[in-house]
Amino acid sequence: MKRLFSFFIALSAVLTIAGCGKSDSSKKAGKNSPDTSASASTSDVQTTKQPDPLDPAGKTTASAPEKTEKTTAAASSGTADNSQNTDRQEETTLQPDPIENNSFSYDDNGAVIFDENSDDKDEEILIAAAQALFESACTTQWNFTVGCPYETDPDDYIETDFDWRFYRIVDSDINSFSDVENDYYKVFSRRYPTNLSEIFIDGGGSVYALNSARGADIFYTGSKITEIQSNSGDEIFFTVENHYSGTDVDGSASYTTTDTFSIVIESDGSWHAGQFRLPY
Repeated sequence: MKRLFSFFIALSAVLTIAGCGKSDSSKKAGKNSPDTSASASTSDVQTTKQPDPLDPAGKTTASAPEKTEKTTAAASSGTADNSQNTDRQEETTLQPDPIENNSFSYDDNGAVIFDENSDDKDEEILIAAAQALFESACTTQWNFTVGCPYETDPDDYIETDFDWRFYRIVDSDINSFSDVENDYYKVFSRRYPTNLSEIFIDGGGSVYALNSARGADIFYTGSKITEIQSNSGDEIFFTVENHYSGTDVDGSASYTTTDTFSIVIESDGSWHAGQFRLPY
């Protein structure tokens, strides 16, 4: 009887030890294995890529590189061309004749020229030519007043009392402020004043440029010449609609502003921009 009692005591001890071994093993495995509950919770989260706020159609397009410019026929139709909302100083693409009747073209500088006298052209052709010149005026105005169309030396500058730095232009053809004006007036008419003297200054036989930079209006989508306001013979005034996809206010709707753009017919028959405001 004593032997049987001792056998049960020994068997009970063995079972107890085996049970403890399993419990410890389970705890160690739980500590080293990944947290499956946390993993399941993470897998339920879905990441939705935010749509491009400048793409009203919801299309996904690649981001435009900095310092590019595309002035295309899309602007004339008032449709969105978001690549215009980048720095417009390089890769200029001038607007072709929108009605493709070869009545006019650009000269080497961006002014509009007619193969024949423009006096007898109908309204459709005049509006198309004005649209082309407007695009050229936008490009020229941006290059001269926002950036600088010439190469500058970043280590050679003049500093004003307001701590503004004007950098020396190293272009060998630009030796005075009048040289800058001459280039600007290859597209614009001298009939209208400019603010170029605030951006370019003479100094020691060289010209210095402020070479300021800013971002364009990211909501601007294009401009369209819509009608002729008046014609005085050597100057024609047009209505231009500037289109915007919205404002900085969340959920703002697209809108359109109207402005006046004029072309001055020079003595050689070429068209130069007159009254003008950069829309972006």
